[in-house]
Amino acid sequence: MLKATLSTALLGVILATTSAGALAATGQINSFSASATTVAEGTLVDFTVDFGLSTSAVTNGGSNPEPEPAEGYQIWAANWYNYENETLNSIWLQAGGQSFSDSPVLLPGSSHSGTWSFSVLFPVAGSFDVTLTGGWGSSIETYHSNETASRDCYNEDPGGSNTLICSSWNWTYDDGGDTYSSDGSFGSQSITINVTAVPEPAAWALLAAGAVVVLAARRRQVA
Repeated sequence: MLKATLSTALLGVILATTSAGALAATGQINSFSASATTVAEGTLVDFTVDFGLSTSAVTNGGSNPEPEPAEGYQIWAANWYNYENETLNSIWLQAGGQSFSDSPVLLPGSSHSGTWSFSVLFPVAGSFDVTLTGGWGSSIETYHSNETASRDCYNEDPGGSNTLICSSWNWTYDDGGDTYSSDGSFGSQSITINVTAVPEPAAWALLAAGAVVVLAARRRQVA
């Protein structure tokens, strides 16, 4: 019975492996920068994004030798094979009311990197957060093939010779696959731009007049 239990447990591990969901692509924003973070109103600020992605590709399989007869019900996980392949189809980014898209067609198990540059005009004073978001779309193809067998073994002469009699192996074949779409997203990042006000012409004139008064007062003190 111990051998039968072990065979069943082994089959459970194999089936769990072959039916596992496909690994998703991984992506990240490597850097998000601005040409300046403190500017005067009316300034055009340049932003640069650097990003990278990697797709998944998993293949595994194996076989087990025929087990020795064991009393009870036996399962033999003879052969198994499966793969999970992901192909990247699209990338998109959004920030500052602008967007970026690309269709690199990245093959399974490959990496891709890219950059995006854009500019934003800040016409009024204040503090503004420019938030970057984005993600990607991919196609995932899976396939599995399992070859298993089962049989019953019983003791022909209990308490005597303990000779085991086993039925013939009953074979079972499981083959199948699937193709589906998957989406992923980058972690969002933000940059705060502080925009200072530019004095009006009248304010400039008042400041200039005040400077003249201060300068004249200092000259009188020196004299």
